[in-house]
Amino acid sequence: MIKVCHIVNLITGQADGVYTHLKMIFKNYDRKKFEHILIFQGGEKVEKELKELDIKVFVSESLNKKFSLKAFYDIYRILKLNDINIVHTHLIKPYAIAGLVNIILRKKFIFNYNGLFIWKNIYYRLTEKLIYWIFHLFITVFGNVNIVLVPSKKSKELLMEETKLFPEPIVYYNGYNSQSNFLTEPLIEERIQKIKEQGKIIAMVARLEVQKRIDRALELFKSVLGKRDNVHLLILGDGNLKQMLIESTKILEIDSEVIFFDYVANISSYYRYFDIVLFTSDWEGMPLAMWEAMANGIPVVAPDVGGFKEILEENSCGLVYEHGNVNEAEEKIHQLLNDENIRKILGENGRAAIEMKYNEKNFIHQIEQVYLNLLS
Repeated sequence: MIKVCHIVNLITGQADGVYTHLKMIFKNYDRKKFEHILIFQGGEKVEKELKELDIKVFVSESLNKKFSLKAFYDIYRILKLNDINIVHTHLIKPYAIAGLVNIILRKKFIFNYNGLFIWKNIYYRLTEKLIYWIFHLFITVFGNVNIVLVPSKKSKELLMEETKLFPEPIVYYNGYNSQSNFLTEPLIEERIQKIKEQGKIIAMVARLEVQKRIDRALELFKSVLGKRDNVHLLILGDGNLKQMLIESTKILEIDSEVIFFDYVANISSYYRYFDIVLFTSDWEGMPLAMWEAMANGIPVVAPDVGGFKEILEENSCGLVYEHGNVNEAEEKIHQLLNDENIRKILGENGRAAIEMKYNEKNFIHQIEQVYLNLLS
């Protein structure tokens, strides 16, 4: 039995790409060959869901802190006592802490990159970046980083530009389970149906954080409204920028056409009401909402960041615009809103790509093959 320990922080179980990635592994892994455990910062929703999946969970609340010696001790103790074969880290803090611990333990070690590393990470101050970079040097020189996983070819390029100390990253595609069946919430569905009856829907499914650049989307949508009627922007997700964004819609005088929803459970159930799924992010790994849109036959309009271009253009299931180019993004949106046939073709191409290539079966096979090759 191969024991794999995943170490992560910041997951909440709501609109969380890293947690979705983990759940796909936990739901589909070969229980005859593997045992998975998780160390994270704690959270009732995640703990409850993983208990139902029969995943052993360890909580280290110290992972919530910027720096804590106890986090080092917790991870060392858990890895030692559970006789772990492979340490699979996600995000920077878990990589740094577990990587330093692994200088002592010498376990097989995987780092899972998710779109940001150290120097370009806007969430860290300069002093934090310097500390993490020193940790990175120690880990790669004295430790043992065996494998780096990245969610797109673009992510591979960006990570290799930032550091040459890792082994060459392996690209994987998370994909999506197109066979998922979810129940809808009647009040939410009724509200979306009424909006749909009034015209076209452009949807954004995202956390309301700096990375997603919802402010740019609002400016873009105002331009779209200047040339057509009967179109609405639905923003589905929560975050610390929500109130500021609501105020921005009033300043831009588009508040009657922009509708905010909080985090919506079982969001995949509502994609059928959308005409376009829009992204305006400054950076991405490979967002879950793109896979969801493809699985539900909805075309995507997205900037050339992260893995958007390599998936949307290779599979002809969406349109890509230059990052930050609002005028080009507007042209792509009008192109799709004006032609139902193009929307249908792109949507069906996306659905077929999910079913044939980017599905849970292929994803879990690739991940488990990485584990097996690492130990062979």
